[in-house]
Amino acid sequence: MAQPGYLYDLDEHPPLLHALLYGLQWAMIVFPALIVTGKIAAQGYHLSTAEQVRFLQLTLLTAGFFTGLQTLFGHRYPLFEGPSTANLLTYISLAPLGLQAVQGGASLAALSLVIVVAAGLTRHLLRLFTANVIAVILMLIALALLPHLIPAMVGASSPEGGGGDGGVLAMSLGLTLLMAYLGHRLRGLWKTFSLAMGMAVGTALFGLWGKASLTPLRTAHWIAIPSPWLPESPAWNLSAFLAFLVTYVAILVNSVGSVQGMSAITTGAAVETRLKRGLFFNGISGICCGLLGLVGTVCYSTGPGVVLASRVASRYALTYCGLLLVLAAFIPKFTALLALPPPAVVAAAMVVAMGGQVGAGISLICQKGPLESRDYFIVGIPLLVGTMAAFLPVGFVRSLPGLARVIMGNGLVMGIFLVLLLEHVLIPARQGEQTS
Repeated sequence: MAQPGYLYDLDEHPPLLHALLYGLQWAMIVFPALIVTGKIAAQGYHLSTAEQVRFLQLTLLTAGFFTGLQTLFGHRYPLFEGPSTANLLTYISLAPLGLQAVQGGASLAALSLVIVVAAGLTRHLLRLFTANVIAVILMLIALALLPHLIPAMVGASSPEGGGGDGGVLAMSLGLTLLMAYLGHRLRGLWKTFSLAMGMAVGTALFGLWGKASLTPLRTAHWIAIPSPWLPESPAWNLSAFLAFLVTYVAILVNSVGSVQGMSAITTGAAVETRLKRGLFFNGISGICCGLLGLVGTVCYSTGPGVVLASRVASRYALTYCGLLLVLAAFIPKFTALLALPPPAVVAAAMVVAMGGQVGAGISLICQKGPLESRDYFIVGIPLLVGTMAAFLPVGFVRSLPGLARVIMGNGLVMGIFLVLLLEHVLIPARQGEQTS
Protein backbone atom coordinates (compact mmCIF):
# COMPACT_ATOMS: atom_id res chain seq x y z
CA MET A 1 0.00 0.00 0.00
CA ALA A 2 1.37 3.43 -0.97
CA GLN A 3 1.98 5.50 2.11
CA PRO A 4 -0.13 8.71 2.33
CA GLY A 5 1.66 12.03 2.56
CA TYR A 6 1.64 13.44 6.09
CA LEU A 7 2.56 16.85 7.43
CA TYR A 8 4.53 15.06 10.16
CA ASP A 9 5.71 11.48 9.66
CA LEU A 10 6.01 8.76 12.28
CA ASP A 11 9.27 9.83 13.92
CA GLU A 12 9.03 13.57 13.28
CA HIS A 13 8.47 15.81 16.31
CA PRO A 14 6.15 18.77 15.54
CA PRO A 15 6.86 22.17 17.13
CA LEU A 16 5.94 22.05 20.81
CA LEU A 17 2.76 24.13 20.56
CA HIS A 18 1.52 22.15 17.58
CA ALA A 19 2.36 18.86 19.30
CA LEU A 20 0.38 19.91 22.37
CA LEU A 21 -2.60 20.86 20.21
CA TYR A 22 -2.43 17.53 18.36
CA GLY A 23 -2.29 15.78 21.73
CA LEU A 24 -5.32 17.74 22.91
CA GLN A 25 -7.20 16.77 19.75
CA TRP A 26 -6.46 13.10 20.46
CA ALA A 27 -7.44 13.49 24.13
CA MET A 28 -10.81 14.99 23.17
CA ILE A 29 -11.47 12.03 20.86
CA VAL A 30 -10.53 9.23 23.27
CA PHE A 31 -11.79 10.80 26.50
CA PRO A 32 -15.44 9.68 26.07
CA ALA A 33 -14.29 6.05 25.93
CA LEU A 34 -12.63 6.48 29.32
CA ILE A 35 -15.80 8.01 30.76
CA VAL A 36 -17.94 5.17 29.41
CA THR A 37 -15.61 2.59 30.96
CA GLY A 38 -15.91 4.28 34.35
CA LYS A 39 -19.71 4.40 34.16
CA ILE A 40 -20.07 0.73 33.19
CA ALA A 41 -17.65 -0.41 35.89
CA ALA A 42 -19.47 1.72 38.47
CA GLN A 43 -22.78 0.07 37.57
CA GLY A 44 -21.33 -3.44 37.67
CA TYR A 45 -19.67 -3.03 41.07
CA HIS A 46 -22.12 -0.52 42.60
CA LEU A 47 -19.32 1.94 43.31
CA SER A 48 -19.98 4.94 45.51
CA THR A 49 -19.44 8.46 44.17
CA ALA A 50 -16.00 8.66 45.79
CA GLU A 51 -15.05 5.26 44.36
CA GLN A 52 -16.20 6.34 40.90
CA VAL A 53 -14.01 9.45 41.09
CA ARG A 54 -11.02 7.33 42.14
CA PHE A 55 -11.70 4.84 39.33
CA LEU A 56 -11.81 7.58 36.68
CA GLN A 57 -8.70 9.30 38.01
CA LEU A 58 -6.65 6.11 37.98
CA THR A 59 -8.05 5.15 34.55
CA LEU A 60 -6.85 8.48 33.18
CA LEU A 61 -3.49 8.03 34.90
CA THR A 62 -2.81 4.51 33.61
CA ALA A 63 -4.13 5.21 30.10
CA GLY A 64 -2.04 8.37 29.82
CA PHE A 65 1.11 6.88 31.32
CA PHE A 66 1.11 3.73 29.17
CA THR A 67 0.16 5.66 26.02
CA GLY A 68 3.26 7.79 26.49
CA LEU A 69 5.36 4.75 27.35
CA GLN A 70 4.22 2.88 24.23
CA THR A 71 4.92 5.78 21.88
CA LEU A 72 8.43 6.33 23.29
CA PHE A 73 9.63 2.82 24.16
CA GLY A 74 6.93 0.30 23.13
CA HIS A 75 5.53 -0.16 19.63
CA ARG A 76 6.38 3.52 18.85
CA TYR A 77 3.24 4.08 16.80
CA PRO A 78 0.53 6.75 17.21
CA LEU A 79 -1.81 4.31 18.98
CA PHE A 80 -3.76 5.14 22.12
CA GLU A 81 -3.52 2.73 25.06
CA GLY A 82 -6.89 2.61 26.79
CA PRO A 83 -9.34 0.27 28.59
CA SER A 84 -10.08 -2.84 26.54
CA THR A 85 -13.71 -3.64 25.68
CA ALA A 86 -13.00 -7.38 25.93
CA ASN A 87 -11.37 -6.83 29.33
CA LEU A 88 -14.31 -4.70 30.47
CA LEU A 89 -16.78 -7.45 29.58
CA THR A 90 -14.84 -10.00 31.66
CA TYR A 91 -14.37 -7.46 34.46
CA ILE A 92 -18.13 -6.94 34.74
CA SER A 93 -19.08 -10.61 34.33
CA LEU A 94 -16.85 -11.57 37.28
CA ALA A 95 -18.37 -8.99 39.65
CA PRO A 96 -20.13 -11.73 41.71
CA LEU A 97 -16.69 -13.14 42.64
CA GLY A 98 -15.67 -9.84 44.20
CA LEU A 99 -13.04 -7.26 43.32
CA GLN A 100 -10.20 -9.15 45.05
CA ALA A 101 -10.66 -12.15 42.74
CA VAL A 102 -10.78 -9.86 39.72
CA GLN A 103 -7.56 -8.12 40.79
CA GLY A 104 -5.73 -11.43 41.20
CA GLY A 105 -7.07 -13.05 38.02
CA ALA A 106 -6.44 -10.02 35.81
CA SER A 107 -2.90 -9.37 37.01
CA LEU A 108 -1.84 -13.03 36.68
CA ALA A 109 -3.36 -13.34 33.19
CA ALA A 110 -1.49 -10.19 32.14
CA LEU A 111 1.71 -11.69 33.55
CA SER A 112 1.10 -14.71 31.29
CA LEU A 113 1.12 -12.37 28.27
CA VAL A 114 4.47 -10.94 29.38
CA ILE A 115 5.88 -14.47 29.63
CA VAL A 116 4.63 -15.36 26.11
CA VAL A 117 6.27 -12.25 24.68
CA ALA A 118 9.53 -12.85 26.57
CA ALA A 119 9.62 -16.40 25.16
CA GLY A 120 9.76 -14.95 21.63
CA LEU A 121 6.51 -16.47 20.34
CA THR A 122 5.20 -13.27 18.72
CA ARG A 123 7.26 -13.64 15.53
CA HIS A 124 5.01 -16.50 14.41
CA LEU A 125 1.97 -14.21 14.49
CA LEU A 126 3.22 -11.84 11.79
CA ARG A 127 3.11 -14.51 9.08
CA LEU A 128 -0.67 -14.69 9.45
CA PHE A 129 -1.32 -11.04 8.57
CA THR A 130 -1.62 -10.90 4.78
CA ALA A 131 -3.07 -7.98 2.80
CA ASN A 132 -6.57 -9.49 3.04
CA VAL A 133 -6.31 -9.85 6.80
CA ILE A 134 -5.02 -6.32 7.37
CA ALA A 135 -7.66 -4.82 5.06
CA VAL A 136 -10.45 -6.60 6.93
CA ILE A 137 -9.07 -5.37 10.25
CA LEU A 138 -8.93 -1.76 9.04
CA MET A 139 -12.51 -1.81 7.75
CA LEU A 140 -14.00 -3.91 10.52
CA ILE A 141 -12.67 -1.56 13.19
CA ALA A 142 -14.93 1.12 11.73
CA LEU A 143 -17.96 -1.14 11.27
CA ALA A 144 -17.68 -2.73 14.74
CA LEU A 145 -17.79 0.75 16.29
CA LEU A 146 -21.23 1.52 14.82
CA PRO A 147 -23.25 0.22 17.82
CA HIS A 148 -21.32 2.65 20.04
CA LEU A 149 -21.64 5.58 17.62
CA ILE A 150 -25.30 5.30 16.66
CA PRO A 151 -26.83 6.08 20.10
CA ALA A 152 -24.63 9.17 20.45
CA MET A 153 -25.44 10.41 16.95
CA VAL A 154 -29.21 10.13 17.45
CA GLY A 155 -29.13 11.54 20.98
CA ALA A 156 -30.37 8.31 22.60
CA SER A 157 -30.14 8.16 26.37
CA SER A 158 -28.68 4.62 26.34
CA PRO A 159 -27.19 2.07 23.91
CA GLU A 160 -30.42 0.09 24.23
CA GLY A 161 -32.22 2.89 22.42
CA GLY A 162 -33.76 5.06 25.12
CA GLY A 163 -35.30 7.79 22.96
CA GLY A 164 -33.55 9.95 20.40
CA ASP A 165 -33.79 13.32 18.69
CA GLY A 166 -33.94 13.94 14.95
CA GLY A 167 -32.36 17.34 15.47
CA VAL A 168 -29.34 15.80 17.18
CA LEU A 169 -28.91 13.35 14.30
CA ALA A 170 -29.16 16.16 11.73
CA MET A 171 -26.60 18.23 13.66
CA SER A 172 -24.23 15.26 14.00
CA LEU A 173 -24.45 14.44 10.28
CA GLY A 174 -23.90 18.10 9.44
CA LEU A 175 -20.77 18.18 11.60
CA THR A 176 -19.55 14.98 9.92
CA LEU A 177 -19.82 16.64 6.51
CA LEU A 178 -18.21 19.83 7.83
CA MET A 179 -15.18 17.97 9.21
CA ALA A 180 -14.84 15.94 6.01
CA TYR A 181 -15.03 19.15 3.94
CA LEU A 182 -12.44 20.90 6.13
CA GLY A 183 -10.15 17.87 5.97
CA HIS A 184 -10.32 17.90 2.19
CA ARG A 185 -10.21 21.64 1.49
CA LEU A 186 -7.79 22.94 4.10
CA ARG A 187 -4.07 22.78 3.42
CA GLY A 188 -0.91 22.50 5.48
CA LEU A 189 -1.14 23.03 9.21
CA TRP A 190 -4.84 23.90 9.21
CA LYS A 191 -5.72 20.57 7.62
CA THR A 192 -4.32 18.70 10.60
CA PHE A 193 -6.77 20.43 12.96
CA SER A 194 -9.90 19.69 10.93
CA LEU A 195 -11.31 17.32 13.58
CA ALA A 196 -10.58 19.69 16.47
CA MET A 197 -12.11 22.65 14.61
CA GLY A 198 -15.22 20.65 13.80
CA MET A 199 -15.55 19.51 17.42
CA ALA A 200 -15.14 23.11 18.65
CA VAL A 201 -17.85 24.34 16.26
CA GLY A 202 -20.12 21.46 17.25
CA THR A 203 -19.66 22.06 20.98
CA ALA A 204 -20.46 25.76 20.51
CA LEU A 205 -23.60 24.98 18.48
CA PHE A 206 -24.83 22.44 20.99
CA GLY A 207 -24.16 24.97 23.75
CA LEU A 208 -26.29 27.59 21.99
CA TRP A 209 -28.96 24.92 21.55
CA GLY A 210 -28.92 24.27 25.29
CA LYS A 211 -27.57 20.72 24.97
CA ALA A 212 -24.07 21.44 26.32
CA SER A 213 -23.23 23.19 29.56
CA LEU A 214 -20.18 24.85 31.10
CA THR A 215 -21.43 24.09 34.63
CA PRO A 216 -19.23 20.97 35.15
CA LEU A 217 -16.19 23.03 34.12
CA ARG A 218 -17.06 25.86 36.52
CA THR A 219 -17.75 23.61 39.51
CA ALA A 220 -14.83 21.17 39.12
CA HIS A 221 -11.96 21.32 41.64
CA TRP A 222 -8.47 22.24 40.54
CA ILE A 223 -6.45 19.54 42.34
CA ALA A 224 -7.39 16.04 43.53
CA ILE A 225 -5.27 12.99 44.48
CA PRO A 226 -6.64 9.45 43.86
CA SER A 227 -7.31 7.60 47.10
CA PRO A 228 -6.90 4.77 47.93
CA TRP A 229 -4.46 3.51 45.33
CA LEU A 230 -5.15 -0.18 46.03
CA PRO A 231 -8.85 -0.85 46.75
CA GLU A 232 -8.33 -4.41 48.09
CA SER A 233 -5.62 -7.05 48.46
CA PRO A 234 -5.60 -9.32 45.34
CA ALA A 235 -6.77 -12.90 45.90
CA TRP A 236 -6.21 -16.07 43.88
CA ASN A 237 -9.30 -17.43 42.09
CA LEU A 238 -8.96 -20.07 39.37
CA SER A 239 -12.21 -19.12 37.58
CA ALA A 240 -11.21 -15.47 37.40
CA PHE A 241 -7.73 -16.37 36.15
CA LEU A 242 -9.04 -18.64 33.37
CA ALA A 243 -11.62 -16.06 32.27
CA PHE A 244 -9.00 -13.33 32.02
CA LEU A 245 -6.56 -15.72 30.32
CA VAL A 246 -9.07 -16.22 27.48
CA THR A 247 -9.64 -12.47 27.42
CA TYR A 248 -5.93 -11.80 26.96
CA VAL A 249 -5.94 -14.02 23.87
CA ALA A 250 -8.49 -11.58 22.42
CA ILE A 251 -6.39 -8.62 23.59
CA LEU A 252 -3.30 -10.12 21.94
CA VAL A 253 -5.21 -10.47 18.65
CA ASN A 254 -6.57 -6.92 19.01
CA SER A 255 -3.08 -5.51 19.61
CA VAL A 256 -1.56 -7.38 16.67
CA GLY A 257 -4.35 -6.07 14.44
CA SER A 258 -3.92 -2.49 15.66
CA VAL A 259 -0.14 -2.51 15.14
CA GLN A 260 -0.46 -4.11 11.70
CA GLY A 261 -3.14 -1.62 10.70
CA MET A 262 -1.00 1.34 11.73
CA SER A 263 2.04 -0.15 10.01
CA ALA A 264 0.07 -0.38 6.77
CA ILE A 265 -0.45 3.41 6.64
CA THR A 266 2.90 4.53 8.09
CA THR A 267 6.09 2.47 7.85
CA GLY A 268 4.75 -0.42 5.79
CA ALA A 269 7.77 -2.34 7.09
CA ALA A 270 8.29 -5.43 9.21
CA VAL A 271 6.93 -4.83 12.68
CA GLU A 272 8.11 -7.83 14.68
CA THR A 273 10.23 -5.81 17.11
CA ARG A 274 7.60 -3.09 17.48
CA LEU A 275 4.90 -5.68 18.09
CA LYS A 276 6.95 -7.52 20.69
CA ARG A 277 7.63 -4.32 22.63
CA GLY A 278 3.99 -3.25 22.35
CA LEU A 279 2.64 -6.56 23.65
CA PHE A 280 5.19 -6.53 26.47
CA PHE A 281 3.92 -3.16 27.69
CA ASN A 282 0.31 -4.36 27.18
CA GLY A 283 1.11 -7.07 29.69
CA ILE A 284 2.84 -4.70 32.15
CA SER A 285 -0.12 -2.33 31.91
CA GLY A 286 -2.51 -5.23 32.55
CA ILE A 287 -0.61 -6.20 35.69
CA CYS A 288 -0.75 -2.64 37.03
CA CYS A 289 -4.42 -2.19 36.16
CA GLY A 290 -5.28 -5.56 37.70
CA LEU A 291 -3.61 -4.68 41.00
CA LEU A 292 -5.34 -1.27 41.03
CA GLY A 293 -8.74 -2.85 40.34
CA LEU A 294 -9.04 -1.19 36.91
CA VAL A 295 -9.92 -2.44 33.44
CA GLY A 296 -6.76 -3.55 31.60
CA THR A 297 -5.65 -1.61 28.53
CA VAL A 298 -5.07 -2.41 24.87
CA CYS A 299 -3.81 -0.52 21.80
CA TYR A 300 -6.90 1.23 20.44
CA SER A 301 -7.60 0.26 16.84
CA THR A 302 -9.06 3.67 15.92
CA GLY A 303 -5.58 5.12 15.47
CA PRO A 304 -5.25 4.68 11.69
CA GLY A 305 -8.54 6.49 11.09
CA VAL A 306 -7.55 9.51 13.17
CA VAL A 307 -4.11 9.63 11.56
CA LEU A 308 -5.60 9.55 8.05
CA ALA A 309 -8.15 12.25 8.91
CA SER A 310 -5.68 14.59 10.65
CA ARG A 311 -2.73 13.91 8.30
CA VAL A 312 -0.40 13.75 11.30
CA ALA A 313 1.36 10.40 11.78
CA SER A 314 3.81 11.60 14.46
CA ARG A 315 3.88 9.28 17.44
CA TYR A 316 4.77 12.25 19.61
CA ALA A 317 1.22 13.59 19.25
CA LEU A 318 0.14 10.58 21.32
CA THR A 319 2.99 11.14 23.75
CA TYR A 320 1.56 14.57 24.54
CA CYS A 321 -1.96 13.12 24.65
CA GLY A 322 -0.73 10.73 27.33
CA LEU A 323 0.88 13.58 29.23
CA LEU A 324 -2.35 15.60 29.13
CA LEU A 325 -4.36 12.64 30.45
CA VAL A 326 -1.89 12.14 33.32
CA LEU A 327 -2.35 15.81 34.23
CA ALA A 328 -6.12 15.43 33.92
CA ALA A 329 -5.98 12.61 36.48
CA PHE A 330 -4.89 15.14 39.11
CA ILE A 331 -6.69 18.24 37.76
CA PRO A 332 -10.48 17.71 37.66
CA LYS A 333 -10.89 21.14 36.03
CA PHE A 334 -8.96 19.90 32.99
CA THR A 335 -10.94 16.65 33.01
CA ALA A 336 -14.15 18.69 32.80
CA LEU A 337 -12.70 20.61 29.84
CA LEU A 338 -12.01 17.39 27.93
CA ALA A 339 -15.55 16.24 28.66
CA LEU A 340 -17.20 19.38 27.19
CA PRO A 341 -17.87 18.06 23.62
CA PRO A 342 -21.29 16.34 23.64
CA PRO A 343 -21.43 12.65 22.61
CA ALA A 344 -22.95 13.53 19.22
CA VAL A 345 -19.97 15.77 18.42
CA VAL A 346 -17.42 13.10 19.36
CA ALA A 347 -19.36 10.52 17.33
CA ALA A 348 -19.29 12.80 14.27
CA ALA A 349 -15.49 13.11 14.54
CA MET A 350 -15.19 9.34 14.82
CA VAL A 351 -17.34 8.79 11.71
CA VAL A 352 -14.96 11.02 9.72
CA ALA A 353 -11.92 9.19 11.08
CA MET A 354 -13.40 5.76 10.47
CA GLY A 355 -14.49 6.72 6.96
CA GLY A 356 -10.85 7.35 6.11
CA GLN A 357 -9.94 4.00 7.62
CA VAL A 358 -12.47 2.13 5.46
CA GLY A 359 -10.94 3.84 2.43
CA ALA A 360 -7.46 2.70 3.49
CA GLY A 361 -8.69 -0.89 3.71
CA ILE A 362 -10.22 -0.74 0.23
CA SER A 363 -7.02 0.79 -1.14
CA LEU A 364 -4.94 -2.02 0.35
CA ILE A 365 -7.11 -4.68 -1.31
CA CYS A 366 -7.04 -2.92 -4.70
CA GLN A 367 -3.26 -2.65 -4.67
CA LYS A 368 -2.92 -6.43 -4.52
CA GLY A 369 -3.76 -6.52 -8.22
CA PRO A 370 -6.56 -8.55 -9.83
CA LEU A 371 -8.74 -10.14 -7.17
CA GLU A 372 -9.27 -13.90 -7.03
CA SER A 373 -12.70 -15.39 -6.32
CA ARG A 374 -11.45 -16.40 -2.86
CA ASP A 375 -10.78 -12.76 -1.97
CA TYR A 376 -14.48 -11.86 -2.13
CA PHE A 377 -15.35 -14.46 0.49
CA ILE A 378 -12.28 -13.89 2.66
CA VAL A 379 -12.98 -10.16 2.89
CA GLY A 380 -16.78 -10.07 2.69
CA ILE A 381 -17.80 -12.77 5.17
CA PRO A 382 -15.68 -11.55 8.13
CA LEU A 383 -16.87 -7.98 7.52
CA LEU A 384 -20.54 -8.99 7.57
CA VAL A 385 -20.36 -11.47 10.45
CA GLY A 386 -18.07 -9.22 12.51
CA THR A 387 -20.47 -6.31 12.07
CA MET A 388 -23.39 -8.56 12.98
CA ALA A 389 -21.58 -9.67 16.14
CA ALA A 390 -21.14 -6.03 17.12
CA PHE A 391 -24.94 -5.60 17.09
CA LEU A 392 -25.81 -8.75 19.09
CA PRO A 393 -28.02 -8.02 22.15
CA VAL A 394 -26.02 -7.59 25.35
CA GLY A 395 -28.26 -10.06 27.20
CA PHE A 396 -27.59 -12.76 24.59
CA VAL A 397 -23.82 -12.21 24.72
CA ARG A 398 -23.80 -12.43 28.52
CA SER A 399 -25.65 -15.76 28.34
CA LEU A 400 -22.84 -17.38 26.35
CA PRO A 401 -20.07 -19.45 27.99
CA GLY A 402 -16.67 -17.82 28.61
CA LEU A 403 -14.77 -18.36 25.33
CA ALA A 404 -17.83 -17.85 23.12
CA ARG A 405 -18.67 -14.67 25.05
CA VAL A 406 -15.22 -13.19 24.44
CA ILE A 407 -15.32 -14.00 20.69
CA MET A 408 -18.99 -13.25 19.89
CA GLY A 409 -19.14 -10.24 22.20
CA ASN A 410 -16.46 -8.37 20.25
CA GLY A 411 -17.10 -7.76 16.54
CA LEU A 412 -13.43 -7.05 15.87
CA VAL A 413 -12.23 -10.27 17.51
CA MET A 414 -14.94 -12.26 15.69
CA GLY A 415 -13.97 -10.77 12.34
CA ILE A 416 -10.25 -11.35 12.89
CA PHE A 417 -10.93 -14.96 13.88
CA LEU A 418 -12.98 -15.56 10.70
CA VAL A 419 -10.59 -13.85 8.28
CA LEU A 420 -7.65 -15.84 9.66
CA LEU A 421 -9.67 -19.06 9.43
CA LEU A 422 -10.71 -18.39 5.83
CA GLU A 423 -7.35 -17.05 4.63
CA HIS A 424 -5.14 -19.76 6.09
CA VAL A 425 -7.32 -22.83 6.69
CA LEU A 426 -10.57 -23.04 4.71
CA ILE A 427 -9.64 -21.17 1.49
CA PRO A 428 -5.83 -20.95 1.51
CA ALA A 429 -4.00 -19.35 -1.41
CA ARG A 430 -2.70 -21.66 -4.09
CA GLN A 431 1.07 -22.13 -4.19
CA GLY A 432 2.66 -19.10 -5.80
CA GLU A 433 -0.47 -16.92 -5.51
CA GLN A 434 0.08 -13.37 -4.23
CA THR A 435 -1.33 -12.93 -0.70
CA SER A 436 0.44 -9.89 0.70
